[in-house]
Amino acid sequence: MMYFRREHLIAENYMRRQTFRIDLNAMMLLSYFSNWRTASEASERLSGYTRESVFHTIQNLRDSGLLITKDSSENKLENKFGKEWQWPTASRYYHFSTKIDDPHNSTEEINRYYDKYLKGRRQPPIYKSYPRQLKIELVKGPDREAPFFATLRKRHSTRELSGKPISFNEISKLAYYTWGKISSYKTREFGELLHKTSPSAGARHPIETYAIVNNVEGIKPGIYHYAVSDHSLELLKTGDFRERCVALTAGHSWTRNASALFVMTAVVARTAWKYRVPRVYRAFLLDAGHLSQSFLLVATALGLDSFCIGIFRDNLIEKELNIDGISETVLFAVGVGHALKSHHGLDQTVYHNHSHPLPSEA
Repeated sequence: MMYFRREHLIAENYMRRQTFRIDLNAMMLLSYFSNWRTASEASERLSGYTRESVFHTIQNLRDSGLLITKDSSENKLENKFGKEWQWPTASRYYHFSTKIDDPHNSTEEINRYYDKYLKGRRQPPIYKSYPRQLKIELVKGPDREAPFFATLRKRHSTRELSGKPISFNEISKLAYYTWGKISSYKTREFGELLHKTSPSAGARHPIETYAIVNNVEGIKPGIYHYAVSDHSLELLKTGDFRERCVALTAGHSWTRNASALFVMTAVVARTAWKYRVPRVYRAFLLDAGHLSQSFLLVATALGLDSFCIGIFRDNLIEKELNIDGISETVLFAVGVGHALKSHHGLDQTVYHNHSHPLPSEA
């Protein structure tokens, strides 16, 4: 991606999340290498420059990741990327340029963020209204309401978890009513399609789920893949991953006490096979949001406490799960457990964590 910023030409390798200021000479070389060519061919073509200067610039561009060599690992990755991500640049750029590599959210960083961006600045209003227009007041419902509406009222995010176990039955219901196959049906054009409790664009259901089990009765701690086809957990790794949860979530220490942390990924080909417009990238995010809300409501109905988190170290998780980040990539995470303290009257009281201005949880 290339653009101008403050009168300078910027080249950005969004897959590496690196930006460089380049000059017209480098731009000319990059344009020349739109096809595979050798450095010697470039030197011969660019007769107005010395061989040494051309080779030196090519070396710098290669070291910066702006040029790749044929048959290299970068070239293989580029070929795979081109086949899997069949949408124009907009969706590609957004996805890869917003990944997180480093842990953050330390107390010092939070304070710096607050001082730099929030302190002394007037907040936008939390309501929008048309006071001069006709207003019709709606009813909120009867005093006695269906259990589902009571579940909606009780839903809240919980960070202070006890680390105590949840039952085998509870994790089974969480998985089934969030990601499980409720039914399936056959179509002439698209074959078998799944019906789940949450909608999915074109019924493609690209989301896959991995459970980091820390404390669940009857299940050894480890990392599992949830298999939708037969409603089962497939063991990938055994071990104590509580501290690993903190690292994977970019330093959020409270995730270590989740009884289970579920990481949602997207299998790109499932959606890209049908849709070729860049807007459909939003479907991944919408699907993860639908599933997250289902998870939070199911957890609430089971009397459990839960959270969702979108701040994590993408590459670290992808390495842990042995996925490449291109054909399958990380999107979102949710966790469940028991609250450290009871939450009496949460449906009447509104809480807000003032110590954490960075957006990680809804």
